Amino acid sequence: MNRIDRLFGILLLLQAKRRIRAEDIASKYEISERTVYRDMSALMQLGVPIISQAGEGYSLVDGYYLPPLIFTTDEAKALFLGVKMLHQSGNLQSAADSAMTKLKTALPDRLLLDIDPLVEKIDFMIEPNAYDLETPYLVEIQTAIEQQKVLCIRYTGYKQTDITKRDIEPIKLTHGNQTWYIRAHCRLRDGMRSFRLERIDQLQILDETFDTNHHTEEAETSPSDPTIQVQVAFPKNSLRWVRERQHYGFTHEDRTPEGAIMHYEVHALSEIRAWVLGWGAQAEVLSPQALREQIREEAKKLADLLT
Repeated sequence: MNRIDRLFGILLLLQAKRRIRAEDIASKYEISERTVYRDMSALMQLGVPIISQAGEGYSLVDGYYLPPLIFTTDEAKALFLGVKMLHQSGNLQSAADSAMTKLKTALPDRLLLDIDPLVEKIDFMIEPNAYDLETPYLVEIQTAIEQQKVLCIRYTGYKQTDITKRDIEPIKLTHGNQTWYIRAHCRLRDGMRSFRLERIDQLQILDETFDTNHHTEEAETSPSDPTIQVQVAFPKNSLRWVRERQHYGFTHEDRTPEGAIMHYEVHALSEIRAWVLGWGAQAEVLSPQALREQIREEAKKLADLLT
């Protein structure tokens, strides 16, 4: 980290804490306390009102605040790359262009000299329609979440032909496995459930509101809708490729003499079944037994089609 970024970082530390010691700053930035004293002197010469108290550390004069836009080089890079990724995904392109222009106007030239070459050399090849931030249902669901409004949906469950009408209390939107999910309290099932947006045939925001306070703990620990623990064994020769295309439900792996056992957490077996099938004979489902049986049935159907 260069000195200018470190000085900004020290300023942020001072603003976040009432008082901080020189040894704490030295430890965080891996510098000597002598360097901390020089940095503090430099900040004071720049007009930053710092109070130094022997044995207690440094603090800012009450009422002093940093300007709103101060970024380190790495923070600014993250912002620029995030905006570029959003633009190249096909989402909010006009807003992304406007945000990029404003960032370039707000940031100092020294940062732009570092950032512009990097941004020009990095592209994001994102599959078209991998996710859409402007679909009508997505916007309506966000509105319902913000305003704590009940949603009435017509929904088709996995491998079901009948459409059910449900009133749900939406808590969270999540994108994974190339689709959007709503986490919500389902009044029909009286518990937390995850709903795929692509299975919603109709959606309406009702005037009725709900209280999210009693859903927070339920969403995390609901016994009626627990996560499913999945274990899949892979041989050594496939581990590199599995790690490159890892499922979003991955939690950890245990190495074995033959390869590794990968551990996953999902809310429904349908979230991981197709991914496991994509590895063919390289993936051996160890648990749960229900997933083993589903994989076996799919394999039988494939064999029948090919014979």
